[in-house]
Amino acid sequence: MNLLLNQPTFYQANSQANRAHDADFNMTKILTIILLGLAVQAQVRAGGLLDYVNILQGTDSQPDLSHGNTLPLVGVPWGMIDWSIENGDGSWFFHPNGTIDGIRATHQPSPWISDYGQFVLLPQTGDLRMEAKARKTTYDTATSILRPDYEKLDLTKEGISAELTATERAAVFRLTYHEGQMGRLLLNACGSSEINVSGRTIRGVSRANKGGVSGNFGSYFVIELDRNISKSEVLVKDHAAGTSSGNGDNVAAYVEFKTAPDAPVELRVGTSLISWDQAEQNLKAETEGGFEAVHARVQTLWEANLGEVQIEASEAQKKTFYSCLYHAQLFPHRLYEVTAAGKPVHYSPYDGQIHDGALYGDIGLWDAFRTTFPLITILYPAQLNEILQGFVNASVEGGTIPEWPSPGYRDCMIGQHSAAIFADAVVKGQRNFDVAKAYASLRKSAFEPPSAGVLVRRGLADYVKLGYITDGASQYAVSATLDYAYDDWCVAQIAQTENHLEDYKLLMERAQNYRRLWDASVGFMRPKDAAGHWIEPFDQFAWGGSYAEGGPWQCSFFVPHDTAGLASLAGGPDKLAAKLDQMLGLPPVFHTGGYGGVIHEMREMGIVKFGQYDQGNQPGFDSLYLFAATGQPWQTEYWTRRVCAELFNSSAAGFPGDEDNGSMASWYVLSSMGFYPLCPGTTEYLFTSPVFAKTTLSLPEKKFFIITAAAHGEENVYVQKRQLNGAEDGRTWISHRDIMQGGELRMEMGPKANTRAIPSQDLPYSASR
Repeated sequence: MNLLLNQPTFYQANSQANRAHDADFNMTKILTIILLGLAVQAQVRAGGLLDYVNILQGTDSQPDLSHGNTLPLVGVPWGMIDWSIENGDGSWFFHPNGTIDGIRATHQPSPWISDYGQFVLLPQTGDLRMEAKARKTTYDTATSILRPDYEKLDLTKEGISAELTATERAAVFRLTYHEGQMGRLLLNACGSSEINVSGRTIRGVSRANKGGVSGNFGSYFVIELDRNISKSEVLVKDHAAGTSSGNGDNVAAYVEFKTAPDAPVELRVGTSLISWDQAEQNLKAETEGGFEAVHARVQTLWEANLGEVQIEASEAQKKTFYSCLYHAQLFPHRLYEVTAAGKPVHYSPYDGQIHDGALYGDIGLWDAFRTTFPLITILYPAQLNEILQGFVNASVEGGTIPEWPSPGYRDCMIGQHSAAIFADAVVKGQRNFDVAKAYASLRKSAFEPPSAGVLVRRGLADYVKLGYITDGASQYAVSATLDYAYDDWCVAQIAQTENHLEDYKLLMERAQNYRRLWDASVGFMRPKDAAGHWIEPFDQFAWGGSYAEGGPWQCSFFVPHDTAGLASLAGGPDKLAAKLDQMLGLPPVFHTGGYGGVIHEMREMGIVKFGQYDQGNQPGFDSLYLFAATGQPWQTEYWTRRVCAELFNSSAAGFPGDEDNGSMASWYVLSSMGFYPLCPGTTEYLFTSPVFAKTTLSLPEKKFFIITAAAHGEENVYVQKRQLNGAEDGRTWISHRDIMQGGELRMEMGPKANTRAIPSQDLPYSASR
């Protein structure tokens, strides 16, 4: 199935999709970052939602302490390539310090995964300085504008103003050389690369990658200047390769041209994963009309996408919210391209061939299934269907649905959480993709090692035979066992809809395997050996080993499909709630355990001081919502409001840990609106206390869902009662249909918890209830 066969250009594709639906931290450091953040809020078009977006949010990060591990990306929602300031080495190549050694064309979804096909551009005057440290200069943070749709940097030492706007696969630069001196453009193509200069055009290819590609991979680019080049030189390993061409490792080049203060230099860049010819086609299709026209289209697109949610809130809250909503739309990247005839095609990193149809990549599903995709399902359902068809296409070309595509298979994290994304779509009525092929791939990975593709369930033989993964038999045995049980439940939901009832019955039985690792004597999930003996000694504060990026406190409660079953293991709902209270009241201590050293997630949990609760990493995302799932929604209301207020902001230190492909940002967006998908694969969202007095969601068919909170305020965090479309609603959850058919959810807020008894029918779905 091709979803965009009749959508010949990026702008047409997105306009049609929009019509179908879319359109204590270190305080000194924080103050510095906030000042930088204020500098980037200069308006291009006053009054738009883009004014609230700070693309620096979460960028003040390093390997041993993350405030997001994000990049200040200029581009479009789900575009194939983004553009970032570069001023550092390796995967942490940006720091919010006002320096720059280039503008990088980047695909990087995470510094832990790294970039591929990257190249770097920098305007320059004066003496030629090619090497990164030598060419590094500063931009004026007081006058800079950094937005998703537009970037303006005043390189004061160089006397240059550099402006950028970017589309899905292309970009337009406008460079003003204020003193009218001879202009220069520097170019670095990373990894095995090639650069050719001819006339006003520069062609290049970067084959840089850290895996996930076929042997013939290349990221092609074409740069067209609006004036003649008076001098050019291509260099390989700092030696001239000739005046016009060269190939090797990390090829660099520069071109020079005449300038005038009143005649900015415009250059257009087209990129492709297919060929130079396709890069030229992308350039032609996406940069028509030049800088101002392109910028206007991109600005309109972002405003439309951000405008799917309107909030009544303080200015600071709007900055946090819309900066997060920006992050929620960056990944996965759309990796297909459109031919001159309007046909969507893509280079497959799975088999090295060119195929018709959609393809998506650069996202970790272990992170994104929890929040990123559920948010897309509500706000941008047409986009969701195209992404899922892209994943189906990947499974056909490679053998299995990818769990961490960048751009193809990458060996990172655990679980088969593509099952959650597909199950969530199916049960919510989103089926505009090949459901049968998706199910066939998901089922195969659930029952047997694949004959092609990648093994997404390590330890599957143990899991099938024993009902759990034995300690040491596979990475993170406890976490993986819990993940597989949930994944089984997800595949079962699709099996039921597709009438594979034997599969459904077996998978629902396997979905109870989480019970096999609960040790009532310690009150946690813990590892076993093959004979069924507990692994000794047990340390409730030890991270790693059988636990993924956490320890028993962070990883033992991941049973989203059966919270009633989890509560029964803990001694009942009240006992589970007491356990969660204990989690939040303990000191944030950790033992390095199986990691043998401190990892950044440990530091981040210690910094935020919410006990053993770790908002900075995905295993902790659901924990606060377990209160509501087990009958104490007032606890969820209190704690999520605190987390939203204390751990998120719009600055470069705005996240409590790795943002991870929209997952952290989407947690905030959903929680701040007042509902959360505890169990993707059901049609339910758990209620919490909304951060805002009013939220309006724009929905398909010109419908609106309005959330209002009467007597809203910082002290009034507790919901006293709810009405859905005028009728009292005592449930702890709301259905997807309730939201998508439009209407109004009205709450009365107060300062005291409404500690009413919750009948079982008002609790969310649970497999064993």
